[in-house]
Amino acid sequence: MMMTYEDVMALLETLGEDVSVFAHDDVIHVTVEDFEGFDDDYCEVMRDYDEDAVDEVLEALEAHCAEVVDDFYTDYYFEGFSVRVGYASYDI
Repeated sequence: MMMTYEDVMALLETLGEDVSVFAHDDVIHVTVEDFEGFDDDYCEVMRDYDEDAVDEVLEALEAHCAEVVDDFYTDYYFEGFSVRVGYASYDI
């Protein structure tokens, strides 16, 4: 059974601060917060997050969507909307 927009938003809320969610038009943009910043030597500092919980949510999205397109970002297509998932570290 395909998930509704409300189902997806409720599922994403379970991840708390491990993701940022921005909905615009018919796309829900999800950023997994895996990057914390830079240290004093300008080296990247990665952020710990609940990888198992994020993986479970991504598996649920995949199991309940109509189509998945996995390029740099992963797009999950549902009826009337899509979810685009990326990681904060992509923007470094």
